[in-house]
Amino acid sequence: MRDRIFLPAILLMNRLNYLQKFFVVAILLLLPSIGLLYILTTQVNDDIAVSSKELTGIGYNTALRQFLEKAQLHRELTLQYAMGDSTVEKQIETVQAEVEKAILQVDNEDSQYGDALTVREKWKNLKIEWKNLKSRTFTYKPERAEELHNALIAGILSLVVDVSDNSNLTLDSDIETYYLMRTTNFKVLQLIEALSESKELMRRTAAMEKLPPEFRTAFNIQAGNITPLLADISDAVNRINTYNQKISPQVEPSYVDLKAASDQYLEILTTEILIDSLRTERSNDLEILGRPIRAGFEVFDIQYPILNTLIIARIDRLQNRQLLFFILTPGVILLVTYLLGGFYSSVVRTVRTLEDVAKQLEEGKITGVVELETRDELGRVGRSFNAIAVSLLARNKELDENRSQLETSNKQLRETQSALVQGEKMASLGQMVAGLAHEINTPLGYVKNNIEMMIANQETVITAMEKYRRLLDQLVNGEEAGLEDLVNELANIATELEKNTVLEDSKTMLAQALVGSERIQELIKNLRDFSRLDEADFAKVDINKAIDATLVIANNSIKNKAVIKKDFQPNLIAECFPAQFNQVILNLITNAAQAIEGQGTISIRTYKEPGNPDMAVIRIADTGKGIARENLGKIFEPFFTTKKVGEGTGLGLSISYKIIEKHNGVISVDSEIGRGTEFTVKIPVAQHRINHSPAQQPAEQIITNNN
Repeated sequence: MRDRIFLPAILLMNRLNYLQKFFVVAILLLLPSIGLLYILTTQVNDDIAVSSKELTGIGYNTALRQFLEKAQLHRELTLQYAMGDSTVEKQIETVQAEVEKAILQVDNEDSQYGDALTVREKWKNLKIEWKNLKSRTFTYKPERAEELHNALIAGILSLVVDVSDNSNLTLDSDIETYYLMRTTNFKVLQLIEALSESKELMRRTAAMEKLPPEFRTAFNIQAGNITPLLADISDAVNRINTYNQKISPQVEPSYVDLKAASDQYLEILTTEILIDSLRTERSNDLEILGRPIRAGFEVFDIQYPILNTLIIARIDRLQNRQLLFFILTPGVILLVTYLLGGFYSSVVRTVRTLEDVAKQLEEGKITGVVELETRDELGRVGRSFNAIAVSLLARNKELDENRSQLETSNKQLRETQSALVQGEKMASLGQMVAGLAHEINTPLGYVKNNIEMMIANQETVITAMEKYRRLLDQLVNGEEAGLEDLVNELANIATELEKNTVLEDSKTMLAQALVGSERIQELIKNLRDFSRLDEADFAKVDINKAIDATLVIANNSIKNKAVIKKDFQPNLIAECFPAQFNQVILNLITNAAQAIEGQGTISIRTYKEPGNPDMAVIRIADTGKGIARENLGKIFEPFFTTKKVGEGTGLGLSISYKIIEKHNGVISVDSEIGRGTEFTVKIPVAQHRINHSPAQQPAEQIITNNN
């Protein structure tokens, strides 16, 4: 098997000398090495480019974070102003200036990376929204001011997501950097916005004596947003602590402050605000909400530089790896080349030494000793030469003795095999003859019984005839003595004959005896048709009639186990050795009957193969127990059997396979446990004329019970 796998390589190497072989191997080693270096370098360059692009996303989002904070502060002050607090007007103008400053920072990032990140158009639209919002800041009603600010902030958060996606931050492959990015770019900013919206809700309800249902619903919604965001941030921090404990002391404290402040707000929300509908003062609550918002921005400000540092460190590692590739790969290639050269020189020296010793052996100097420096496989070959030289003569003598013993063993094996096959033949012949004897005994029995009954009836008729003759003699001679008694006896005999319908029964028994003799004649004819041993060459055979004759022969094995269903194509003629073909059919039918447990069905179908009218097909299927899938590939092997010990020899199917093969046909099997087995036999309609004779027919052809 191994030689087959390496056959192309062996054929190639056998046509090359050692120098050519080593040159081919060296080239095949160097080319993949160079290709691998190129692939690894390209991969590292791609990784560096990806990480470098992540840095652009970090810079862009850092600027957006300032814009987000100032936009939220502007929303807070604008709502205060719209609700009647004119004292914040100067603060609004100050915050607007800070927003403009933040916009300039984003503009600076966008001018460098906006096209690469494909966010320039979106950033342009955000600036237009801010310009429109700023121009009418002091004219909006609270609801409109909140709506426009919410839209602007949603746009900022959406832009943060786009920048993260387009700068590869979202697809970061390192665990700690991925969860840092996930926390800062998404969860923390979303949490800050949810807390900020809650703060504005609280501001709008500060003066209300009773909390309206719509605001209660809004508070519940915000609480429902804040809780899962806190859980996601907590999960991310835990994962960072697990995978990189070096940055854990920097990341976790900022999260602890954020969680504590957020939990305090949620506690107040659930225990006071939502159940106390008559609060009139919430200034302290507003301050409580301000704490988690500030803590959220602190988390961003602490974690984003860490994220930036980790990515820069990754880029440094990749660049160092790239440098290592450029240094090590040429060195490894040179080392491999050097070692191949040494290997070639060693092999050549060893081969030359072996050639010298071989010449000594050829000249009859079988005492030569191989002296080699190498300790590899060639060295072992050289040392083996010594043992070969010393034991060569002894081996030749031993081979002569073994040859004689082998010939004797082969002769005994052939005799044993012939005896085994002949014994199986006789056993099977006996089984078949016993079945035919049983078939013949039935009609022969009732022929014998009818004849015995006819003999008994004939004695009664003979007695009556004798008495009639005596009566006639007395009447002719005029003797009156005993005449009355004789007439009475004849009358009684006549009455008995009429009562027992002897004559009618005799006629019926003769007809039955005739039917029985015809049945015996038919069995003998079918047996003769089945064997047809007088035909020494291919003969045209009606396949359907041959199968019918075989069914008669096998009837004793089938009749109590299976119903035969036939589907024959009319006039299906094929050339074959009739006796051998009949034997194959008998084997398959007998096996089918033996495979059926209880009562079953054997279906026989004949036809010409569709698309190939030169091939006759016979399919024999049974409803027996089936053959295990693992045994299907072995059933045509000699001596393989699935039957119990003593019930089969495993030769029948093997012989059938050889017979069909000799007919230039094929035999195959399909089976499933519990559903039965189907054998398919295909033989040519017309055979190519080759020299076949009865002597070539396998002596074991009549074996019937095999598998």
